[in-house]
Amino acid sequence: MTTLIVFDIDGTLLRSVPAHVAAFVAALRDSGLTEIDSDWGGYTHHTDSWIFREVFRSNTGRLPDEAETKRFSGLLHERFTAATAREGVEQTPGAAAFLRALEADPGYAVAFATGAMREVTESKLAPLAVTGPVVTANEHAFREHLVREAVHRSVERAGAAFDRVVCVGDGPWDVRAAVATGSQFIGIGASPEPFGDWFPRTHLFASFDEVDPAADFTLRPPAGRVAGEPDADRVFAPRPASCPCWS
Repeated sequence: MTTLIVFDIDGTLLRSVPAHVAAFVAALRDSGLTEIDSDWGGYTHHTDSWIFREVFRSNTGRLPDEAETKRFSGLLHERFTAATAREGVEQTPGAAAFLRALEADPGYAVAFATGAMREVTESKLAPLAVTGPVVTANEHAFREHLVREAVHRSVERAGAAFDRVVCVGDGPWDVRAAVATGSQFIGIGASPEPFGDWFPRTHLFASFDEVDPAADFTLRPPAGRVAGEPDADRVFAPRPASCPCWS
């Protein structure tokens, strides 16, 4: 059996959420955007690109162009790098060793799907020396599309479909993406609260040292407990530039 494991990054492999959020807000302000709704979970899609576009629209009455988005991505990278230069970014216990073990096993492939922009993502992943496909908010604005793109690129690289796909994440948007893509799911965190009181504790881990990747992580949420995929009518396209998530 072949297994593809698709990892979220912030809060999953790395304890980088507070630094990223602070850098994100600072980069918005550096971009001249002062009216910022910081209820991040309230946005339709939990990605840097989607939230940046919505904040930009609410401040200016229009969507950002490519140059403005690129500038924001650079500012985010600069702010995050400056904030973490001294102490670096703490890894979730066992993350690096878990990745190395998977990459050494021919039965597994790994990929990464993150709601963060590419520049800042590459700096976060550099210490982990990852080799799988990395899909970021520069490629897709929808969280579910990030996962679909990671699977698509991994299948292209492998030359065959995988017997199963397992998503790994730390937030409700990650669960939603797993359900939307028919994937199994591993939750990272100390409590099932972010995922819902139905979430099985057998699927929850505070450390990657505890995870057996061969175990069954099928999700069976009760009806109505995981919201449907937003904007599902805008069907995923594996060519990011033409994907309807940008329309």
